[in-house]
Amino acid sequence: MSGAVYADNTTSTINGSLTVSGASASEYSATAYDESTGLTRNIEIGSDGNFRFSKLPFGTYEVTIKKGDTVVAQDKVTISLGKNATAKFDVQATTNMEVLSVVGARINSVDLTNADSGLTINKESIDMMPVSRDFASIAMLAPGTVSGDSKFGNTASFGGSSVAENSCYINGLEVTNTSQGLGCGTVPFEFYKEFQVKTGGYSAKFGRTTGGVMNAVTKSGTNEWEFGASARWRPSSLASDGKVSRGNGGTGTIFRDTRNDEYDLKEYTVSASGPLIKDKLFVYALVNPRDIQDNFSYQSGSRDQYSPTDEFEKRSSDGSDNLFWGAKVDWNITDNHSLSLFGYSNRNDTTEDIYRYTPEDEQMGDYLGTTIRKRGGEAKSITYNGAITEDLSVTAMYGEIKTNYTNVPGNLDCPSVSDTRTGILDSDRITSCGPGGSYGVNEDKNKQTRIDIEYVLGDHLLKAGYDKQKRETMHTSAPITGHNWTYTTLLENASIQGNDGPIYMNNTGADMDIVSDRIFAGGGAFTSDLTAYYVEDNWQVTDNLMLQIGARKDKFENKGVTGLVFSSFDTDIAPRLGFTWDILGEGTSKLFGTYGRYYLPVPNNTNYRAASGLSDTTTYYTFTGHDETGAPTGITPVNGSNSTVVNSVPNPTIQEVFQSEEAEPFAKDEYILGYQQQLSDTTTASIKGIYREVVSALDDYCGDLASQSTCTLINPGQTATWQLDNDGDTIPDAGSRHTYTAAEIGLPKAKNTYKAIETEVQYNNDDLHLTFTYTWSKSEGNFEGAVKSDIGQADPGITQDFDFPALMDGAQGYQANDRRHVFKLFGTYDLTDDLNIGFNTILSSGRPLSAFGQGYPSNDPHVYGSYGDTFYLYTNQCPDTNGNGECDQDEKVYQQFGRGTLGRTPWNFRLDLSANYMFNISDVDMVASVKVYNVLDVQEIVSQNEHYEGYRAEGTRNQYYGAAYDWQTPRYVEFSISARF
Repeated sequence: MSGAVYADNTTSTINGSLTVSGASASEYSATAYDESTGLTRNIEIGSDGNFRFSKLPFGTYEVTIKKGDTVVAQDKVTISLGKNATAKFDVQATTNMEVLSVVGARINSVDLTNADSGLTINKESIDMMPVSRDFASIAMLAPGTVSGDSKFGNTASFGGSSVAENSCYINGLEVTNTSQGLGCGTVPFEFYKEFQVKTGGYSAKFGRTTGGVMNAVTKSGTNEWEFGASARWRPSSLASDGKVSRGNGGTGTIFRDTRNDEYDLKEYTVSASGPLIKDKLFVYALVNPRDIQDNFSYQSGSRDQYSPTDEFEKRSSDGSDNLFWGAKVDWNITDNHSLSLFGYSNRNDTTEDIYRYTPEDEQMGDYLGTTIRKRGGEAKSITYNGAITEDLSVTAMYGEIKTNYTNVPGNLDCPSVSDTRTGILDSDRITSCGPGGSYGVNEDKNKQTRIDIEYVLGDHLLKAGYDKQKRETMHTSAPITGHNWTYTTLLENASIQGNDGPIYMNNTGADMDIVSDRIFAGGGAFTSDLTAYYVEDNWQVTDNLMLQIGARKDKFENKGVTGLVFSSFDTDIAPRLGFTWDILGEGTSKLFGTYGRYYLPVPNNTNYRAASGLSDTTTYYTFTGHDETGAPTGITPVNGSNSTVVNSVPNPTIQEVFQSEEAEPFAKDEYILGYQQQLSDTTTASIKGIYREVVSALDDYCGDLASQSTCTLINPGQTATWQLDNDGDTIPDAGSRHTYTAAEIGLPKAKNTYKAIETEVQYNNDDLHLTFTYTWSKSEGNFEGAVKSDIGQADPGITQDFDFPALMDGAQGYQANDRRHVFKLFGTYDLTDDLNIGFNTILSSGRPLSAFGQGYPSNDPHVYGSYGDTFYLYTNQCPDTNGNGECDQDEKVYQQFGRGTLGRTPWNFRLDLSANYMFNISDVDMVASVKVYNVLDVQEIVSQNEHYEGYRAEGTRNQYYGAAYDWQTPRYVEFSISARF
């Protein structure tokens, strides 16, 4: 059929065809009518019998075929997010009347117009199932997605990519966290209408992501006034107790403790929708007050890998501090032109009271301070959709989203203190008199403009678009009291590495306690400008074969606090190719495939770290004691003036220094080949193979060849040219431009591949709806991607990977998101007309584990710098092979343990169940639900400590190595009730 197309992210299309025996199709017209809004579209059908209604709001439409004023055919079709509808009509013309035969006027189980991968699900289906109300949980229903590491919160990894490589949209407005790519802006679930998860193969319209896309649309008003109210309660009293982990293989002191964690939620929604002007102007508005109490134990200081639980936090957010409001207004200017206004506020100020905590006796102690956590923000957008002619349609959108990530501490008298020393009792550990941490402002703003054009030319649907974002960030930070103290033990013969080699070696003949002070301060306001252009041709070659031929070009430009560009990329043309082939020609099967290249922009966190005027220095001291705040007393630099390591100077960097001239942006190639078959009226099955590969990794190199005022962005393993700014004056040093070969730099080529086979079976009848998926996958390479899950580093694009060659020695292996086997089963079953049950279960294999060390066999500054987790452990053996009576670096004995070679976390299994009862009281439709998550209360480990050696202390065993950070969430229960009238 001509004009088979991909639906976009806010509207869909009805594609129709009319076959007339005994007459010309040009004698007929077609009408699409939405009874709920009064929207009506009329089209004169051409001689080829094809017709198309484009840019239609989602809903159910009555499609009518007329000859003059006489109706000769009629049927209803439904269009939804990511799915168009196909309406095919056969008419037999006679001398007296037309005889109607309708053929396939509804969406087939096999969608022949789409080659992308993922799922689409409506809000009503989610309500019936036990699925948590957040984007990540929706994404987890799709095949090929796995849970991200708990250190990053509730996130999802798509196709082996890191959790910071996804993008999120609501009504076409991107709501992704633009600083780090971790998380999305959200609205209450009662506001949503449909969700779409794109796991791969998406068209040229979507970009700036090398992971997946989470796309949602909200409800709109109709010609009927409707009011709604709901309440949801998650009582902490019905949740199961958590667990504890201990050091020294489970026999030592407590590392993490979730036994007294409590989460209590009460939230309510009130909504109203209807016509402000019948058939013309509609509104949907919602208010959502929330009351959240979140109590949990935590660890003080900034060294999570070495710090046991010693604090208890009580977070409270309610009333006007946690009130959501939002609205969507739709104006049908004419039947062919519409305008939509969308806006919301999800500002949330949480009060966090912090207390001392002793996990061994589960006792809460002295009050330490209060922090106000400012989160959420405001969003607004205006969207125009227009069917200019029967063949030409346009969408234009402008929007803004503001988000706050600021913490306001109340205790500014007590510094951050971490005591990672070995061989001391917990009671003797030095602690701060307060929560510690840092203070400053952290706010994002994203201004977005996009225009999308579609034009039908015969068997071709041509698309083109322009997409621009201006991402603004205000981020400042300074440690409380100006210091961040870490106490550690330096073993005999252990050394402290600096940028130019070791700055100190412990030759005292005994272990010694030292303290380091990392001062990380600075920041300001900075921006990124992102623009993109795309073109695409959806070509219906034959009735059974459709080709998608697209290309996208992006430009990424990042500026620092001075307004100067420090990073700029003009990407190559990124192809997006796809096909669907109805092999049997019956609409019940398809062979499909896609190839695409995807680019990831430099996030604003890089602006903050490299071009905002941050100072990052660490000084090492001996000490004699500590004061009442936990700060050391009697401090003396370990090696005089050579006791400080400078990793960043307060002058912002510039492009000539920070970005190599040959650097290409982070990019992935993806190949998918699949087959889908409708086995019966109720059952559809599919299988597909997926291969993803990083073709250009962009990361910062910080070795001795890089500018010492900052690091340099390069493509690891390739030749690179840059200049130096070793005096930190933001001016390239004269004569410093140099081209370095890959061998001179010493870094390996970046490798990251993902291979997977996905199988899926869907079963749908009147009572039972089931989806089962099994994914076998393998994710391997020498780096994960934008962030680093195994050490919990959330610095996308500038993690410690590739900072020094030593950090990549042993890095090749299975990645943190590698879960070889994942089984998913979810659905609903109607016990009666009024009662149904929902279920959602997942079984996944564990993730690989490593053992990180703090030293390296060579102290050559060209190979090993002043920081970083290596794959080498110091054995504390140093045979005097040269007979000089000293321990030289080349005499030390190390043992290498490559990435992911030390086993895996346990398999995770979770079963969630729900029951929903529908009833009516005085013409008010009611639904009462109960949902039980983790019914069997399985609490296997999901993340554990992989740091074998102590902080900056080679040879010192971290007593908490192997201890669990987190477990599966214990069993909990949610109750809800809703009313519509």
